[in-house]
Amino acid sequence: MSVILSDDQQALLRRMRNGTLATVGANGGPHLGPVWYLWDGASIRVSTPAWTTKVADIAADNRVAFCVDDQVSGEYLTIYGVAVVIRDDRVSELTMPLLLAYLHPDEAAARWARINADDSRVVIMITPTRVAGRQHVR
Repeated sequence: MSVILSDDQQALLRRMRNGTLATVGANGGPHLGPVWYLWDGASIRVSTPAWTTKVADIAADNRVAFCVDDQVSGEYLTIYGVAVVIRDDRVSELTMPLLLAYLHPDEAAARWARINADDSRVVIMITPTRVAGRQHVR
């Protein structure tokens, strides 16, 4: 079951550049890491090497949390959900819009060639099932 995010929540996800991804670690405790991400209107996309701890954690338990915070406004949003690891031909097409959100097109192409030189990239897709956060009242 996915949830509908408010316009303000979606705006926060679109304007922030970095988030923190929490997975359930091998010992049952949380594993957190900062990531670049892209909110596509329905899910969070994270591109990462397949050999990372977060990918291994998701393979064992797909429950995740993802948090963004705007240190200037004080707004934050935590998304609780389920993650799927994409390992097929879609990885490049799912990663490029993410890179283009951060980099000039020439830089994005060069970055993709470098970070996927060993063809180890995967994309984590997070579907929200619950959200919590703080927003300023206008």
